[in-house]
Amino acid sequence: MIMDSIRPESEIRPDRRQFLIAAAGVLGAGAVGLFADVLIDNMNPGKAVEALGAPIDVDVSRMEPGQLLLVEWKKKPVWILKREDWMLKTLSEPSLLRRLKDPLSKQNQQPAQAYVNGNYRALRPDMFVAVALCTHMQCIPDYRPAPHTVTPWWPGGFLCPCHGSMYDFSARVLEGSPAPLNIPIPPYYWKTATVVTIGEANKSGIDKNWTPEIW
Repeated sequence: MIMDSIRPESEIRPDRRQFLIAAAGVLGAGAVGLFADVLIDNMNPGKAVEALGAPIDVDVSRMEPGQLLLVEWKKKPVWILKREDWMLKTLSEPSLLRRLKDPLSKQNQQPAQAYVNGNYRALRPDMFVAVALCTHMQCIPDYRPAPHTVTPWWPGGFLCPCHGSMYDFSARVLEGSPAPLNIPIPPYYWKTATVVTIGEANKSGIDKNWTPEIW
């Protein structure tokens, strides 16, 4: 089993299963008050800014390991996941890699910069940023971190509630899913150690107009 030697379900603390989410009027239990200022700013941008799809800044300083934050950029939901060490270990497990459709992220589902290459698909291994849309029918997948809960071999990750597409903690799609491609990684960079800018790859605006093969 892919997770047996990493972290069995019984050892996952209940508080670590909480996640922060705010979109379309839905607020997850872990989000109450903690990120209200960030969420209000990012979910209700000015009309002019929204129309331009301007980059957004998100303060992640209060996120706990294992928590997921959902914000909005270019009218699209974006995940920020603070990955735990055990989550990172699953991403290079041979038993997982064999089940992935595009384990090396060769499809055009991320900007060309080297930071999205490899198993982590991120600038920082612990902080994962992705557009929260299934590449099948653009539903928002559920965060399902507990291993063995979707299938006996489930490593933890994201599960689309619409048609069952499955993704790992780097949003790479698993074989048997109707979704054809990995979930897109938006252009982004770390403005400070605790503030991420989503919508461009650096202060000069590189990749701000980048689009994936499938959102």
